[in-house]
Amino acid sequence: MERRLYDFNGQAVAYIADDGERTICLWNGLAVAYIDDRLDCYGWNGHCLGWVEGGVLFDTQGQSIGIIQAAYSTRLRSEPGRHSKRVTYAKHPKSPPCSRPMHHTGNSRLPLADYLWAGLIEAMTER
Repeated sequence: MERRLYDFNGQAVAYIADDGERTICLWNGLAVAYIDDRLDCYGWNGHCLGWVEGGVLFDTQGQSIGIIQAAYSTRLRSEPGRHSKRVTYAKHPKSPPCSRPMHHTGNSRLPLADYLWAGLIEAMTER
């Protein structure tokens, strides 16, 4: 089942494709990250970006940065139109898993879209 990934303003920023690999795609269809079996989130470039726990996406500092499909009762906005999934480059090999620090009480100051863009392979960085 395809799910949406929201920032803390209730804006749908990306979606998790129903492709068996939990690929995270931006609304333009570009694959930028994926969630592995341990629920670690890796960029397409192989870097560990964080992890998912209880429907919340955490960054490497342990701060929450996004929510998956209405995990909380945040007021959600309508999602933008989207293109089909497109994979321009093969995934790079995974780096070692992120350490999971104690969760901080606040949200990350980095916008979710910027967090996801950090997973791109350098040659793909045309916004």
